Amino acid sequence: MGVTKRMTSLQKIQALTEKYGSVRECMCGDVSVPTKITIQEEFEDVELVIHNFPVFQCLECDEITFSPKDQVEYYKKAVKHYEATKKTEFDCNLSQ
Repeated sequence: MGVTKRMTSLQKIQALTEKYGSVRECMCGDVSVPTKITIQEEFEDVELVIHNFPVFQCLECDEITFSPKDQVEYYKKAVKHYEATKKTEFDCNLSQ
């Protein structure tokens, strides 16, 4: 029975990897897949809205995890965008 369950989990991971390109294991034991969300960050008393921020979200418990490196990178880009345009909204998809 354990082998069958492990095989099913492996098949699920393989199918999700094919669909999303990469997956991660969640703390709950299920699988997290890449998605994008909107986050808000503060800069000098200005609320910056960062759209399409890349994260992983668990399919079971909805826990969201992300790379601190990505957060710093996109925050810096959002700040530069704000300083150049005075627009408080920034789209990560457009900064690639």
